[in-house]
Amino acid sequence: MILLPRASEKRALTQHVDELNLARLGLISMQSRVGAGSTFWEDEYGEGDERMSVKCIGTAQYLVPFGVDNDVIIGILCLFAAQGFPASNAVTGTANHFLRASGLDTSGRYHKNLHESLMRLSHTNFHIERGWHDGKRYRTVIFRHLHEIMFDTAQSGGTIDQDSTITVVLPPIIAESLRRGFLKPLSSGVLGELSQPTARALYRLLDGHRHNLTAPEERLQEFTVGLVGWGRKARILNLSPDKIRRVLDPAHEELLRAHYLASVTYQGRGQGQSVHYVFEREVVALDPLLLSRLTGRGIAPKVARGLMEGMGVDTVRERLDEVERLIAGKKVPGPGFFVNFIRSPDDYRPRPALAQGQSPAKIRVAKQPRLLDMEPDPDQAARERFATLSSTERSQETVRSLKVVYGSRLNVEEYRKLGEVLEVEALDAAALRAEAARALATGTCDHQAALLQVQLKNFT
Repeated sequence: MILLPRASEKRALTQHVDELNLARLGLISMQSRVGAGSTFWEDEYGEGDERMSVKCIGTAQYLVPFGVDNDVIIGILCLFAAQGFPASNAVTGTANHFLRASGLDTSGRYHKNLHESLMRLSHTNFHIERGWHDGKRYRTVIFRHLHEIMFDTAQSGGTIDQDSTITVVLPPIIAESLRRGFLKPLSSGVLGELSQPTARALYRLLDGHRHNLTAPEERLQEFTVGLVGWGRKARILNLSPDKIRRVLDPAHEELLRAHYLASVTYQGRGQGQSVHYVFEREVVALDPLLLSRLTGRGIAPKVARGLMEGMGVDTVRERLDEVERLIAGKKVPGPGFFVNFIRSPDDYRPRPALAQGQSPAKIRVAKQPRLLDMEPDPDQAARERFATLSSTERSQETVRSLKVVYGSRLNVEEYRKLGEVLEVEALDAAALRAEAARALATGTCDHQAALLQVQLKNFT
């Protein structure tokens, strides 16, 4: 079975998150395909003084999770965070919402892939002994990535299509961990550069191992790992060193081109080989906020940088502002629309009024593209549920949501004070959530977090 590569320009969300345990455990094979008999794997290893084991029990019909299943679960976690970590643990949206959140194309063949992926994620059981960390202690847990799924189809026994509405319910162990803030960001810029599921899966695994479980804000700049043990962590089913390298090498090449990795070197021979990773340090973009806004619209980072370099930062910013005003309140178009507008805005601007006595034939204006119709607001139910919560519950949910958006821009004491201020309703929780969502969409998180810090200083 082969899953198709992702159309990276379709990635629509600006901020992706991952649960730290899922990122480090590597429960989904990075392989783009697995054999027909791949229904089970197990692993046992140590971290520090702890010994832990992981078992994956799939089904003969759907096999073990692999490949693009990594993209789908990342998309689901992102939607769960974006909707405020709902207490029901449920996320609802159209099939295309799920595909866009996962960075996948919305054509018919991807609806089939989404259907198969949801089946695998909901039918595969994982037994993790002493390997699930809650921030303080290791726990033993048994769960599936998806506790429950519901969707409608055009006919009885049919599969997911573009008109399907899907609800997925996360298991409590994952949902509660996310609510506690046991998560880390994933770079949408890096994800958007990677064309193959294998590269995106390895990025997720590598980034998970860069973070310290007891201090998630700390990140390693390099590390070395045994090749065979790393193959197990990547859930490569054939653990011959040559086979492992054959799977890893194309992913390494993509991660090097994306400037996530600075270098990859193999050391030793045979079963004793190891692989040494060195990560690129953060590079200051031409305008990091503008770059974030452009990639948030689904534009590939290379294309975004090319626009800024070729046309100038100020011109690109002005035209992006203009096109965002033009589409306000309408269905969001794809990244190609934004790129074309920035390059040739006159093709999309309203027609000029005719001068008195002037014939329409004398004015040559490019045909006006039809703007997209209004799209129903998928977050309406979440807002209505939020309004029914107590002030304490609204405070807790708001702080969790803002932590995802602002991260380390606010410190522990500021988040604590924010919770106290919200609980007595001295600040409007709904307004803060809306401002955070707007900041995430427009790439202005630094500015908005600074404004919030000023507000908090007014409270003693």
